[in-house]
Amino acid sequence: MALKAALAVVASLACVHAHSWIDCLDTDRAKLYDRSAEYIFGGSKGNGFCAGYGAGFPGRGVADIGPMYTHKMLKNEIDAGTAVCQRVDANSYQGWRKRLSVAAGVPVYFSYLENGHVSKDKMGRGTKYGIYWTGKPGTRLSSTREMTRDRLVDGKLSDFDDGNCGETLDASGKPSGRAGDGKPCIGQFTVPPSTAPGVYHFVWYWTFFHENENNYVDKDRAKGYFGAAYSTCFEVEVKASDKPSYTFDDALKGQGGAAPASVSAATPAPAPAPAPTPAAPRPTPGKQQQQQQPPSPPAPTTAPTKPPTPAPTPAMRPSPTPAASRPSGKLDFNSYSPDQLADAVSGAKQSPSTPPHRPKGKGKSKFCV
Repeated sequence: MALKAALAVVASLACVHAHSWIDCLDTDRAKLYDRSAEYIFGGSKGNGFCAGYGAGFPGRGVADIGPMYTHKMLKNEIDAGTAVCQRVDANSYQGWRKRLSVAAGVPVYFSYLENGHVSKDKMGRGTKYGIYWTGKPGTRLSSTREMTRDRLVDGKLSDFDDGNCGETLDASGKPSGRAGDGKPCIGQFTVPPSTAPGVYHFVWYWTFFHENENNYVDKDRAKGYFGAAYSTCFEVEVKASDKPSYTFDDALKGQGGAAPASVSAATPAPAPAPAPTPAAPRPTPGKQQQQQQPPSPPAPTTAPTKPPTPAPTPAMRPSPTPAASRPSGKLDFNSYSPDQLADAVSGAKQSPSTPPHRPKGKGKSKFCV
């Protein structure tokens, strides 16, 4: 036990400069990378540049941001179960220190500096980090023992070295071949699309060690290294989706397709048979007549009179079968000769445009849902 504690002290002294944290969260990756100098080297002028920050982030204008904002957990503390987040003020999100607000399903990007652990000592190469959460709003992870794979927001661990970030010079002062000073590593995660609106707590947890010493790039430097982890805890407000709600009308339209034809249009109700049309009705005073005929007795017609076209049936909702139409009581059959009445009835029977009339109660209209 004493040996373990001694190794922990040696490790903490040997790696006193080992540190990293999330500087910036946003939904715009190019903004985080291309304009990184504005919030990394801009001092207090960079405050508020990002769409979101870690809880308790002091800002780059603070000279001792490293020791102030670094939350380091030694390997023996990790195994025992220590606090995974540093203590911060409950009202740390105020003013320019904003929590990220994003809709579920939108990719979130974050930036962090490798601080020499990729380009100089190379101890960070091959190490992993993950983004952890509970998946429930208003709850949080508190212990390193809760950093398990089932709590990864996207189900995966990512390389600390994104293959691009790194300081300009290596440990010997030679060009490192990396992006250069001030160019951060960029990570990404996505809140699942089905996530309900609310404020969620996340943990960026980086294990700065390999379980197998042979996995270190610089094996000489790795000898005797005990290992540590670093974290940044932050909150994200998941907003309600901007998409319109799925309504009953959408279901009828087949998820955005063309609306189906009206049920009544597909199965029309039988139209009533028109009343017998007189060959030559008596003219009504004060109204224009399409065909002027002399008073009774009428002159013989040269062509059969076309029966009136029934009004179209509305195609909105099915209606009950109307009762058979009867001749109006105002029609005076005595004004016509028997031959005229016979011709009118014969013409109505032979009209192809007149649908057959069904007796009341015999026909059934269909209604589909």
